Amino acid sequence: MDFKYFGYFVLALLLSGCKYNLPEELEIAYTDLPEKIDFNYHVKPILSDRCYACHGPDENTRKGGLRLDIEESAFQILQSGNRAFVKGNPGDSECIQRILSDDPELQMPPPESNLSLTKREKALLIKWVEQGAQWKNHWAFLKPMKQAVPSRINEDWPYQNEIDGFVQAKLITKKFVPSPETEKEKLIRRVTMDLTGLPPTIGEIDAFLKDPSIDAYEKVVDRLLKTDAHAERLALDWMDLARYADSHGLHADGARLMWPWRDWVIKAFKDNMPYDQFVTWQLAGDLFPNPTREQKLATAFNRNHPMTAEGGAIEEEFRLNYVFDRTETVSTAFMGLTVACARCHDHKFDPISQKDYFQMSAFFNNVKELGMTGDDGNYGPMLPLPNKSTEAKLNDLQNEITEKEKELVLTKNELAQLEEYIKTLPDSFIETGKLNYYPLDKLSKSNKGHIADQNKDATTKEAPKVVEGIKGNAFLFNGEYDELYLHNIPNFEWMDSFSGSIWIQTSKRDSAKTQTIMGTSGDKNNFWRGWDFYLDGSNRLNARLIHSLPHNYIHVRSKDSIKTNEWNHVAFTYTGSSKAKDLNLFINGEEADSEIVFDNLYKSIKTIRSGDHSAYHAPVRVAKSYRGFTGENGIFLGKIDEILLFNRGLSPIEIKRLASLQNETNTPTVDKKYWIQQSDAVQNLEKELRTLRADWLTTMEPVMEVMVMEEMPTKRKAYLYDRGNYDQPTQEVEANTLSILPEFSDDLPKNRLGLSKWLFSKEHPLTARVTVNRYWQLLFGKGLVDTPTDFGVQGSLPSHPELLDWLAISFMDSDWDVRALLKKMVMSHTYRQSSKVSEELWQNDPENIYLARSNTYRLPAELIRDNALAASGLLVPTVGGKSVKPYQPADLWIEKTSFSHELMRYKETKGDSLYRRSLYTFVRRTQPHPAMIAFDAPSREVCTISRENTNTPLQALVLLNDKQFVEASRILAERIQKEAGDTLDKQITHAFRLATSRRPKKEELQLLIEFYDQQKKRFQKNPSEATKLLSVGEKIVDNSLDMTKTAALTMVTNTLLNHDEAYTKR
Repeated sequence: MDFKYFGYFVLALLLSGCKYNLPEELEIAYTDLPEKIDFNYHVKPILSDRCYACHGPDENTRKGGLRLDIEESAFQILQSGNRAFVKGNPGDSECIQRILSDDPELQMPPPESNLSLTKREKALLIKWVEQGAQWKNHWAFLKPMKQAVPSRINEDWPYQNEIDGFVQAKLITKKFVPSPETEKEKLIRRVTMDLTGLPPTIGEIDAFLKDPSIDAYEKVVDRLLKTDAHAERLALDWMDLARYADSHGLHADGARLMWPWRDWVIKAFKDNMPYDQFVTWQLAGDLFPNPTREQKLATAFNRNHPMTAEGGAIEEEFRLNYVFDRTETVSTAFMGLTVACARCHDHKFDPISQKDYFQMSAFFNNVKELGMTGDDGNYGPMLPLPNKSTEAKLNDLQNEITEKEKELVLTKNELAQLEEYIKTLPDSFIETGKLNYYPLDKLSKSNKGHIADQNKDATTKEAPKVVEGIKGNAFLFNGEYDELYLHNIPNFEWMDSFSGSIWIQTSKRDSAKTQTIMGTSGDKNNFWRGWDFYLDGSNRLNARLIHSLPHNYIHVRSKDSIKTNEWNHVAFTYTGSSKAKDLNLFINGEEADSEIVFDNLYKSIKTIRSGDHSAYHAPVRVAKSYRGFTGENGIFLGKIDEILLFNRGLSPIEIKRLASLQNETNTPTVDKKYWIQQSDAVQNLEKELRTLRADWLTTMEPVMEVMVMEEMPTKRKAYLYDRGNYDQPTQEVEANTLSILPEFSDDLPKNRLGLSKWLFSKEHPLTARVTVNRYWQLLFGKGLVDTPTDFGVQGSLPSHPELLDWLAISFMDSDWDVRALLKKMVMSHTYRQSSKVSEELWQNDPENIYLARSNTYRLPAELIRDNALAASGLLVPTVGGKSVKPYQPADLWIEKTSFSHELMRYKETKGDSLYRRSLYTFVRRTQPHPAMIAFDAPSREVCTISRENTNTPLQALVLLNDKQFVEASRILAERIQKEAGDTLDKQITHAFRLATSRRPKKEELQLLIEFYDQQKKRFQKNPSEATKLLSVGEKIVDNSLDMTKTAALTMVTNTLLNHDEAYTKR
C-alpha cells in the first residue's frame, strides 16, 4: 500500500466518527466554536479567501472541475468519484480530508499558493459539515428581510429608539455595556459637524445648554436638518461619489464647467428630494417624457468622468473607457460591487461574469460623445442654462422669428403664383453675390510661398502641381503639405446664406479616411468650429456648420458616392436658418439625395483660436482641414479646379449651369426661384429675419452650458470585448443587469431609466443596504459593513446584519427619505454615546465593532478648513455658484502642464470668494489643492465612497503654516478682542470655545495664558516679526488693536486650531 494514501485513509476513518475523533490540535479550537455554524458568516469567508482562486467563478482559472461558489458543484460527484462535501459526514468529504492532510501533493490549499487555514477555520468547516452543511446564497444577494426590533435588554441602559435595541442586543452577547451620553457641549458639536460640516455658534451652544426640555436635542437636530449647510454637507460626500471635478483630468487636465450640477445637488438635498428620485434623475433624467431642464441637468452625474485631450489618443478606446467608468461608478455607488474586476475576465470571487459586465455597460453606451476632447471646455451633449430673463428674451425672439419665417414662406408662395410677373423676368445673373472665383490655372511665387492665379488672397506654402483640369488647368494635391488658403472670404455666421461650387477628381481611399474639399472648421482645441465640405471614407459628400462637436452643429450627407477617377462637380448651398434642411448638396448639377446626420445648431460658427478661444477670422482652407489631432487630418488626394464662393444661396438652376461650365447669364429656363429670392419683398424680409436671428444668437451665445446625457436616436451596438480591449469585440450583447441579482423585468425599458427603476425595486437586495450603510458611515465613521464599496464575498460581513436590514427596509418604506433616516440615526443613544473608552473595552473591542461607545476620528479636509474659517468669522456662507480658488503655493500648476490655456497658472480668487466653504474649492484632478490632499481629500478621478484617513506630520505643518490657517488665526485673534471683553482669560476662553465648542479646563486656560505671555515678550523684542505675522492674508489688519497683543493672541489661536479637538470628532 502507498503509505501516502494509507495516512489519508486513516484520517478519513477518524473523521467518519463523531467530533471527538478530531485530530488533537483541532479539539481545542472546536470547543470554542459557536453553537450553530452559519454558512455566510463562518464558512463562505474561508472558501472565498482560500479556495476561490482555483475553485471560484472564473472558469479560466478553475481546477479539477470543482466550483465552491455554487451549491450544486460543492456537493456533486467530482471527476475523481468523490464529493467535496458530504452533508453530515466530514470523513467522506474530500475537501475536509485535503485541508487536514500534511502531504504536499494532496494538501489544500496547495503549499505553492502561500495560502493556509488556521486551526479554527479547519474546525469551522468540519463542524459545518457535521451539522448538515447548510448552504446559503451570499447574504448581500438576498432580499433584506423585515426584522423584529429586539425588546429592551436592560431598563438601566439608555435607550432612545430601535437602533439601540439592535445594538444593545449585540452588546449583551459580548458582555459589554453601552457608554453614557456624552457631554452636551460635545454632543452639539458632534451633531452639528456631522449634519452641517460646520461648528455650532456660541449662541447655539449656549441655547442648547440652557434648554432643560426633554426634546432640546431633537429641536437642535430638526433645525440642523433644514439648513443650507446640511445640504452642503451631504453634497460634499456626493461630490466624492460622483467624481466631480472642475478639470478633465488625464493628459491636459483642462478646465470644464460643471458647477451648476453641484448647485442642483445642493438644492435637491435642501428640498429633501426622495433618494430614489434623486438618483433616477441623475441616471436617466433625460429619458423621462418631456423632461424638465432640472431633470436633464441632473444627468451631468454621468458626465463627471475624466476625459482625455491627448493628440495620439484612440477615439474609440477612450469613448469606451467613459462607458466603463459609468458602469463601475453606478455599480460601486449604488450596489457596492467591484464589477470592474469583470471587465477583463469573469470576477474571481463574485458571481459576475464578463458578459454581465458588458451587458451592464450597454446601458451607458448610447451617448453621442467624443473619446478625445480639447484641452479646455465642455463637450456635448450639453444643456444650455439661461437665467429667467435671458430665457424670456430668447422665447420672445424665437416667436418673432417663427412669425417672420411664416411671412417669408407666404410671400414666396404668392410671388411664385404670379404667372404674368414671372413671364417678364429675365435670366438669372450668376454674378450676384459672388465673392471670388479661383480658376486654379497657375501658381506664382511670393515672398511667403505661392499665390494662385495672381490672386494675393489665394496662397499656398507648399506648391501643388499644376495639371490639366476640367477647364484650363487644375491643382493636383497629393501630399500631406499640399493645401490652399483662400483669404478675404467672410467669416460666416449661421444666419448668413452662402454657397460653394468646385470641381474635384479623386480615387477611392481607405474607408477610415476623410477628404476635406474646403472649409474653415478647426480642431479639438477650438471645438472644430467653422464650416466644412468634405468626402467621407465612402466618398459620400458631406457638409457641416459647427459650433462644437459632437452636439452643437448641423450635418448633411449624400446617400450616393461620387464617381472615382473622373471629374465631378460638387456644390452646397445654405440659406441661413441654422436648420439642416436648408443645407443642400449637389453632385454634377443635380441635387443629391441626402440624409440629415445631425440637426442641432444654436450657437456661433465663427472661427476662434485654439488655446484662449479668442475671435479669429480663419481663411478657407482647400484640400486639407485644420484638424491636426485626429490622425487623418482630412487630406484630399486628387485634382481640384474652378472654385466659386457666394454670399447667398444658389438656386438649383444656377448650380446646374455651374456644373455645365456655363458661367454666363444665358440659360434656356427662367430661374423663378432666383428672382423670387432677389425680389425686394423677399430681400427685405430676409434682412429682418437675419437681424432677429442675430439678436437671438447674441443673447444665446454667452449662456453657460453643462455636459449632460442624451440618448442617440439609433441604438449603438454593444459588445463583449476580449480582455476588455476596445479593438477586440467578440459577441454582441444587449443591455441587461447582473445575473446574480433580480431579473430585469420585461416591463422596464432597456435603457438607463429602466436600470434605475430596477435599482430601486424593493426586490433589489443591495441599493437600500448600500445607501443606509453609506449614511451610517457619515455619522459613525465607518459603515455597518466596513467595506462600503464591496458587498461581495470578499467584503466585510455586516457587524449588525439585522440592524442593517431593518434600516434598509425602513428607508424604503419611508419613500427613501434621507432626512428621516439621518434623524433616526442621530437620535439614537448609540450615536449620542461618549467616545471615552475604558481599558477593558479597548482591549476587547479596539475597533468599536459592537458600538459600545462613539468613534473618534479626524474630520475630513474640507471640514477642518471650514472650522477655521467659521471660528475666525471669515467664512462667507453664500450657497452655490462657481468654484473658487483659495490660497495655495504659487506656480504649482505651471509645473503640471502647459497644454491647458485656462489652467496654465493658478489664479487665486479675490475678496469674499477666498473664504467660501471648501465644497466650492476648485478641484483640478492632476493637481488637487495641496492642503486638501494633505488631509486625504481625493483627486476625484474615480468614484470614492470612503476616504483614506492618514496621520502625518505634514498635516500639522499645514495647520501651523498654511496661509489660510495663519490668516484665520489672526482674524480670530482680532475677533476675540472685540467680542470677549478686555480680560485675557475671557478672550482666550472665547477663542477656545470658537475653535472646539467647549470651555477650557482651568489648567488648559493657564497653559494658554502662559504661552501668550511668552509670545508677547517675543514680539515686544522683535516687532518686525509681529508685523510679518499679521501681514499674512488678504484681510486688512485692524490697526485699532494693539499689534503686539494681536500677534501674541494669533499664536495662541493658531495653537488652538492645531488642537486635536478642533479637527477631531469626539
